[in-house]
Amino acid sequence: MITFKISEDNLNKFEKEIEIVKKVVLEGGVILCGTDTLYGLSTNALDENAIEKIYKIKKRDPNKPISISLGEKYQVEKYVYVDDTARKLIDKFMPGPITIILKKKDILPDILGKNDVGVRIPDNDVIRKISVVPLTTTSANISGEVSPIALEEVDPKVKEKVDLIIDSGTCKHRMQSTIIKVIDGKIELIREGKIPFEDILKALE
Repeated sequence: MITFKISEDNLNKFEKEIEIVKKVVLEGGVILCGTDTLYGLSTNALDENAIEKIYKIKKRDPNKPISISLGEKYQVEKYVYVDDTARKLIDKFMPGPITIILKKKDILPDILGKNDVGVRIPDNDVIRKISVVPLTTTSANISGEVSPIALEEVDPKVKEKVDLIIDSGTCKHRMQSTIIKVIDGKIELIREGKIPFEDILKALE
């Protein structure tokens, strides 16, 4: 098992390791890496076979969707449809601990979600740097168990099934992202996390 210790500080020192991680992702491998909120299981979100590995590792219900993570804001509209409401929230809160569910474009496989998909841009330079393609973002746990905020909290049964591990330290926000759904300008709270829903509504006033 390859394990890299990569911090956000002096990220340029880790260019060799970053290139190895990108190669694993592009080849359909599964990586375990911290984000700004939780440690997650990431793979190429355009590769259906790779995504199926995530479901097996987590023992996740195949009908439950998985969100994607991107490196930069400009990439969002390549994968989902963005209306004015969503655009305001993306500009205000991303990168950050928010997941916005939007209508997906055909470029994304239906295994992620039939009609829509959650989109994140984590406030973590390590995970964003390795996002050479959209990555799956789902907590690195067996479904229903505690979501880890540090590598030592990840279940050994999960660790042994991934292709590469990145220890990026304890996640800065130490809790899950807030999930909202924005379809046709209408906003719906799915799960309140780090960002209070009240703050999101205020940003739209």
